[in-house]
Amino acid sequence: MSRRLVVLLGVLGLAAFSFPTAAAAAPATVKVMTLNIFYGGDEWNPETGHWCRSPAGCPETLEQVASTIRAADPDVVGLQEGTANECRLADMLGWFCEPRLQLISRFPLIDPPGASGVYALAEVASGRFVAVSNVHLPSDPYGPYWVRDGEPRSAVLALERSTRLPAIQRQLDVLPDLAASGVPVFLTGDFNSPSHLDWTPAVDAARDQVRYPVVWPVSAALAGAGFRDSYREIHPDPVAVPGFTWTPPGTLESVPDEVYDRIDWVLVQGPAETLGTKLVGETGGPDVDVERDVYPTDHRGVVSTFRVTPANPDPFAAVASRRAFVGDDLTVHVHGPGARVVLVRAGHGPAAALASRSMGGMVDADLTFATDSLVPGADEALLVDAAGAVSSRSPFWLYAAGTAPSVRTTKGVYEVGEQIRVRWRAAPGYRWDWMGVFAPGRGPAQNAEDCNAGSCGNGHYLLYRYTETLIQGSALIGPASLDGYRSWPLKVGTYEIRLLMDDGYRLLAISNSFKVVHAAT
Repeated sequence: MSRRLVVLLGVLGLAAFSFPTAAAAAPATVKVMTLNIFYGGDEWNPETGHWCRSPAGCPETLEQVASTIRAADPDVVGLQEGTANECRLADMLGWFCEPRLQLISRFPLIDPPGASGVYALAEVASGRFVAVSNVHLPSDPYGPYWVRDGEPRSAVLALERSTRLPAIQRQLDVLPDLAASGVPVFLTGDFNSPSHLDWTPAVDAARDQVRYPVVWPVSAALAGAGFRDSYREIHPDPVAVPGFTWTPPGTLESVPDEVYDRIDWVLVQGPAETLGTKLVGETGGPDVDVERDVYPTDHRGVVSTFRVTPANPDPFAAVASRRAFVGDDLTVHVHGPGARVVLVRAGHGPAAALASRSMGGMVDADLTFATDSLVPGADEALLVDAAGAVSSRSPFWLYAAGTAPSVRTTKGVYEVGEQIRVRWRAAPGYRWDWMGVFAPGRGPAQNAEDCNAGSCGNGHYLLYRYTETLIQGSALIGPASLDGYRSWPLKVGTYEIRLLMDDGYRLLAISNSFKVVHAAT
């Protein structure tokens, strides 16, 4: 659920990425899980019911998260509230990670050209893939609480359409076409919304907390786009099997008049058949199939099993990291036949090669490039065929060794109501990196690099917005920004922007201070 951060997704241009079906592999079994791990999985001790006091968090609690995942036995997990712990968790499991999307998997994970942070590929068999997208929708205001507190259905629907529906627009724009091209597509997430499959007239008659039926816009839109709810495919009766994921009793964010609901889903479309599904949670919990005596988070998880026909995409080359530093090795994942991989300045062709390596007849290989002799800048890795044509372009930023993330405003003084242009560079480029507006000196912002528990002095943000996966870019703080401890417009005063990491409070950079003043008369 997370009442600290919510997700605002901007619409970016997405390149076409073709998945021909003719060369599809034999069917395989894939188990997909969704799990909100509660503030990085290492900030709360469920045995004591207290926050972890160490700035680095509580590793024993993260081990309980890992143990829970082992017990559920998935192949791919979409995490929420990962707060830069995704790869730590993957290492504990001996798995792969894709922190940009908070994904971990026993299968290799690839960020393909054109996906633009909407999905990643999991290589379930050699050269054969499924696509996985993962979301964490806005938590506040929470629709079921509005129902509980007496708001009319029209107000609740308006809230959902304005707050949560825009946050899945990129998935609606991209994923159905991907599935139509022959790739199995999974969408995991903490949707912070009930399902239209659950708030039915029959449930309204059976549950006092459901005051009226609701066709919840997010689930209805996803169903309309072709997604199937794996839990409801196996348990179609929401009265007999509610399958609540929010929230196990006694967790820190539960309230006395809690509205229990099913807000964590594993959705699917494309060539995939749902074989089974299980609810993961505390021992003795309602409808819980995988029980844990110490359950380490405030959301129950869902793990669903599918029979899939994995897809064989057109050839591509994908950089393993979109942010690289001079002196580091750059790994490029290659799928399918190609003559060579060429590094170029962004927008250039293979004739302007900065570095080149022959494929030597290999397919589905990893090539490594030294970057010692390269100059920092915006670059691309090209896959070039034998005729010299470019099959794919994978962008990355190369920075000088030791370059730290930075953020700044374009002016030092703004009038009340004037939007604030913010620029940043060398950010990790994760989906949930964010920028907050703070009053200077509010909290010990210069937290240690390993600060990963609590707010690290960065909790009192006034407004915020996400970087939308951009490693280097610019954005406006203005009416479209999300409210923190203040709403737009900013009042007269002095402020700063802080760049923070991956849906958490780990500080990356602080801007110049700037002033907001009354408009000149």
